[in-house]
Amino acid sequence: MSNSDSDQNNTQPEVQSSGGDKPTGKLRIFIADDHELLRAGVRRLVESRPDWEVCGEAADGRDVAKSVRECGADVVVLDLTLPGTNGLEIAKEIKASNAGAEILIFSGDDAPASIHAAFQAGATSYIRKGDDRTHLVSAIESLAQHKPYLTPDVSKVLLGAFFSGSGKTEALTERELQVVRLLCQGNSNQQAATQLGISPRTVEVHRATIMRKLELDTFAELVRYAVRNRLVEA
Repeated sequence: MSNSDSDQNNTQPEVQSSGGDKPTGKLRIFIADDHELLRAGVRRLVESRPDWEVCGEAADGRDVAKSVRECGADVVVLDLTLPGTNGLEIAKEIKASNAGAEILIFSGDDAPASIHAAFQAGATSYIRKGDDRTHLVSAIESLAQHKPYLTPDVSKVLLGAFFSGSGKTEALTERELQVVRLLCQGNSNQQAATQLGISPRTVEVHRATIMRKLELDTFAELVRYAVRNRLVEA
């Protein structure tokens, strides 16, 4: 056999998309979190299952969607607060570029607004970092079958938001949530604009839209609303 024939026969693609047949037949999981110890813990959990494997990791938000697509991930375990690009934007990019990958948000944030925003961005499951690791396993198993998974505690948060009326926060866009947090943390329109890279006038427009959507009249009411719904610390 010639060297060229040998090279051709031995050449194998490094990764395949989640829609194709996988050489290993394993569930491929991508982990994106900026904490090394947490990634290591999730990695050990995944590697404890003979039918699962870690196909990639990321410590920041740069090029996560591209990496997920290239490694053919079936499930993405994604933190909301990543350096570079936040988890909500990454989730949207992943869904736009690789519809076959299910997104599991793994976050320490249990604010109703964050949970609502995560599902709006394309997540199929939401697990808090303080939850028992059995929930993470159950969530991955459910997502492998393209079924959503919520822990009882997160379900209570969603129900609580619904019955208290705070579910109106779901109507806010990601940018509007950012404006609420910055303003209620004591930033002026100018300071908020600088941090977000927009004009003070745009901040004013967002603020007016927020007040209208939440049916509030004064800034004091907005602050109380933000604290009550854990958008900011009291």
